[in-house]
Amino acid sequence: MLLAPKDFVRNPAAMAARPTIPEAQSYTRWLATHHYENFHVVSWLLPKRLHQDFYNIYSYCRWADDLGDEMGDTAESLRLLAWWRESLQAMYGGQATHPVFVALGGAWSCIYAVTRMRSGSACRMPRAPPCSLPISGRM
Repeated sequence: MLLAPKDFVRNPAAMAARPTIPEAQSYTRWLATHHYENFHVVSWLLPKRLHQDFYNIYSYCRWADDLGDEMGDTAESLRLLAWWRESLQAMYGGQATHPVFVALGGAWSCIYAVTRMRSGSACRMPRAPPCSLPISGRM
């Protein structure tokens, strides 16, 4: 479902959906190119092969910002930001269900695989970006 964050969290069908990686990437691409604070700079500054990765990161940031600023209720924003943080941790555990984290998880899995191949040893998937990105409303 192609919904802005505010509408997405209020739609039970959207919240219950379990998108595939291509569906999740389609969602992040849509959000990055259709949100009123869009990210068209990607098409001018980056090689095409990097566009999807930036759509995924932008969508993470867009969601965090909208959860903090667009809900209209501080308590609801804080509850949703806690859920967002839990969803990020679920992605690191291979249990992503939200389209943004499904899209990011696919990229993180690739980074993990390349890191592991280069090091020749088992290593943990890095928990830096997007985890190190600020989440609106929290310090």
